[in-house]
Amino acid sequence: MKRKARQINKRRFEFKLPRLQFRRPAIPAKLWILIALAVVLLFVNIIFIPTIKKPSTRMKSSTVVAVSRTVRDALAQFEISEEKITLDDSLTRILIPSDFPFFGFYDVLRSELATIGASIIDCRKTDGGTVMSVGKNNIVIENLLFVTSRRLYSTQGSAAIIIDDFGYSFNSLARSFLTMQVPLTISIIPGLNYSQKVAEIASLHGKEVLVHMPMEPEKEKYRDEGFTLITGQDPGKVSLRLRQAFAQIPMAAGLNNHQGSKATADRELMEMVMQSLQGMNKFFVDSRTSPASVAYQIARSYNVPAGQNRFFLDAEDDKNFIRKQLMQMTQIAKQQGSVIAIGHVRKRTLAVLEEMLPQLKSSGITFVPVSHVLD
Repeated sequence: MKRKARQINKRRFEFKLPRLQFRRPAIPAKLWILIALAVVLLFVNIIFIPTIKKPSTRMKSSTVVAVSRTVRDALAQFEISEEKITLDDSLTRILIPSDFPFFGFYDVLRSELATIGASIIDCRKTDGGTVMSVGKNNIVIENLLFVTSRRLYSTQGSAAIIIDDFGYSFNSLARSFLTMQVPLTISIIPGLNYSQKVAEIASLHGKEVLVHMPMEPEKEKYRDEGFTLITGQDPGKVSLRLRQAFAQIPMAAGLNNHQGSKATADRELMEMVMQSLQGMNKFFVDSRTSPASVAYQIARSYNVPAGQNRFFLDAEDDKNFIRKQLMQMTQIAKQQGSVIAIGHVRKRTLAVLEEMLPQLKSSGITFVPVSHVLD
């Protein structure tokens, strides 16, 4: 009995320690994402960003000089000399006349800056004048302040512009030239489908008309359709072709050569031409398709009123080229009193003439028929 009681007592006083279990707290998935993003941002800010080299805002001195030179070269094309340019702190102050062709200058400068990888960054009007910012990669190199001065006046000069190659068609392009409010001289190739029609409409609009006489070129291809003057022709044939051309375009006051680099360099042929023109009381304009031309000199020796083309406005069918040629024409007209230039029936030529002729006219250039500037 005693043993059994002991066993009972032994069981009664046995205590078992409770098992303690430690579990990690449950973390939501969103919190884990935020922690991961924080680690990535910390890495980027501490390690990655400092290794990136910040771009330099400093411009090479050679680039600054190139931009400045380009600006001044463009200004010189528009007769703005160094005397009219001054530096005022951060601005380059430029004096311009009230009739300055600003839009033409803008296009020329933009084109020339593009050749050196620069550009016009901004252009705005202010109380003090028009401010134009030029630079590269959106970094301003020079701020130009254009100030109008009433003390600046343009020298007077006369310019005669001949438009060649009429007669192939009578479309909206041809009509636009004929109706321009500028005394252009219209040169028409004889023998084409619309030669007489163009001549009649040009005359109705008060335009001076020329025969654009086909003549033999040195190397170019040409077609003889009954009017072309060719070296070796006899005097009778030369005279007949000239008279037929003027009979078809009777309102023509004179002629200029179409092609003719070989013909105008041939003394014998030119003497026959001038004899005929003298008898018909017509004048001659040498298109100067050849530097070897003797046509002008022979015309003067026969007392035929004559002139010479100074340059072709659209030798390149490019608006910026045509603008530069017109500015050169203007400069020569002001320096020498008069000038003759030739263009063609082309869309870009028309567009630039419509854009610039009013500005050039207001700058002191008088546009006249070619007969007004002959020798």
